[in-house]
Amino acid sequence: MINLRQYKKEDANLVVGWIKNEMALKLWCADRFDVYPLTADKFNEMYEKNGNDDFFGMIAEDEGQTVGHLFFQILNPQKIKFGLIVVDDTKRGMGYGKKMLEAAIVYAKTKFDAKTLTLSVFDSNVSAYRCYLSLGFKETGNKTVYDFFGKKHTYIELEYII
Repeated sequence: MINLRQYKKEDANLVVGWIKNEMALKLWCADRFDVYPLTADKFNEMYEKNGNDDFFGMIAEDEGQTVGHLFFQILNPQKIKFGLIVVDDTKRGMGYGKKMLEAAIVYAKTKFDAKTLTLSVFDSNVSAYRCYLSLGFKETGNKTVYDFFGKKHTYIELEYII
C-alpha cells in the first residue's frame, strides 16, 4: 500500500539520483531545471523558492521504503496541478507510478476538496502517458513543444475531473 508524506530536504539526494541522464532530466522537468546533473541543493532550492501552502512536495512510500515523488501546486481552491512525478528507477514498471497517483488523487480530494487535477507529460513518455489515461486523465488540448538535443517533444496537459 502506498502512503504519501511531506517531502523533506533529506529526500533530495534519493530523488535526484533517479534521474540518470540529461535527456531523462529534460523529460522529467521540461525547463524547470537547466543543469545536469541535478544536485540535491538545486532541487531543494526549488522548494525553498516556491514552497508554501500552495506548492509542496510529497514522497510516496511502500512499507516505509521511498518509491516516488511528486509535487502539488494548488492553482485555485478546487484545482491542483501535479508535477515532477518520478518513480525510483529500480522500481519502474511495477505499478508504483499508478499507485502513487491513485494516492495523490485521494489526498487531493480529501485534504483539499479538489474538483480538477492536472499534470503534463511528454508524448515520448508513453508508459507514463498510458498510466495517466488509465487513471482517468484526459487531454485538455493544451500542448507545448520543446526542443531537446535537436528533437521536438510535445508536452501534453492532462486533466482529471473528480
